[in-house]
Amino acid sequence: MANIKLTIVMMLKLFLTLCLYGYSLHAVAESSTIEATPQSMRHEVTLFRDKDYKCIQCHKDSKQTLLGSHGEQAHLELGREVNCVDCHNNIGPDHREGAPQVNKFFSAQSQQGSEKTTLEPDAILKANSQCMDCHQASKLREYSWTHDVHAKNLTCSNCHDVHASQAKVLGLERKERIKLCVDCHSDITELKEEK
Repeated sequence: MANIKLTIVMMLKLFLTLCLYGYSLHAVAESSTIEATPQSMRHEVTLFRDKDYKCIQCHKDSKQTLLGSHGEQAHLELGREVNCVDCHNNIGPDHREGAPQVNKFFSAQSQQGSEKTTLEPDAILKANSQCMDCHQASKLREYSWTHDVHAKNLTCSNCHDVHASQAKVLGLERKERIKLCVDCHSDITELKEEK
């Protein structure tokens, strides 16, 4: 019986020794492989996915014009790049047929004008809410009093076109901005006088 116990103890010691020896060989082999392969030679895979890739296959100019109006400053404030889906929601493959899930921005106002789309003030506020997700009302108010006055009377797209080469009002000189206001207000006034 003593011989059996002694044999079992010896086998366990031998097994443990072989395990430790095998592990140390593996560790030495692994460290020598790392040393043999310089870091500069190793290829590191980085994942990059352009969220706007599919969009710009058809809307080639939109990305560049967006960067003109929502470029570096937006990147600094948001801490990331502005993408198509930030404003246009999740766009499905069938959006070309006018799928309702795509946010499309258009000029509309609460008062009737010639060749103008008319919306109720609540609908205008809802349409403007997409812009207000990023643009804070207090900062818009500081920039220009017109934002408060027009908030529920005009969609942002009346004065701002983020995909224009000069982003409409943002790229206009003072006289051109005033002309934009005068043209719109005179159109509404003329229509009221005709009635």
